Amino acid sequence: MDTLGKNIMIVGCAGSGKSTLARRLGEILDLRVIHIDKMYWQSGWVMRPPEKRQKLIAEAISEDGWVFDGNNTSTYPMRVARAHSLIWLDLPRRRCFPRVLWRIATAYGRTRSDMADGCPERFDREFLEWVWNFDRDSRSKIERLFAETKQSLHQYRFCNQCQIDDFLGELVERNSIAR
Repeated sequence: MDTLGKNIMIVGCAGSGKSTLARRLGEILDLRVIHIDKMYWQSGWVMRPPEKRQKLIAEAISEDGWVFDGNNTSTYPMRVARAHSLIWLDLPRRRCFPRVLWRIATAYGRTRSDMADGCPERFDREFLEWVWNFDRDSRSKIERLFAETKQSLHQYRFCNQCQIDDFLGELVERNSIAR
């Protein structure tokens, strides 16, 4: 817990709670919160060109003191190079998929705070298929990231909400004692 450091990466399936955890860690540890979706998308759900995305991410992480939520494997190397900790929210599909559906239902037509301006919540079949198939198509990339950074980053892997809540509770307790 004391080893989180000043730069924290959070990865995992959509609906696992990456953005929520990033905001909570930002509050508790007084760190900037960076959401990859703000850099990945432009207004109207237009994908930002890779070189522009890379530049925005490089600028965002150039100074210490951040929690960065999001996957986008092409940007792993630059984020890992500056990160101190890696948190993998490895929640099962039976938790993530309903959360994504709930998010769509409750925020439909509105742009969430962790999303780029002009990208309102919508029903997107392709995105839902990506969430449904996350373990099949994307899990191995995070497993590889975890294996490759075992020696260089402090790692945390949470497989259920209770583990996340316990982690945050301990962090709050330690942080309030330290102040």
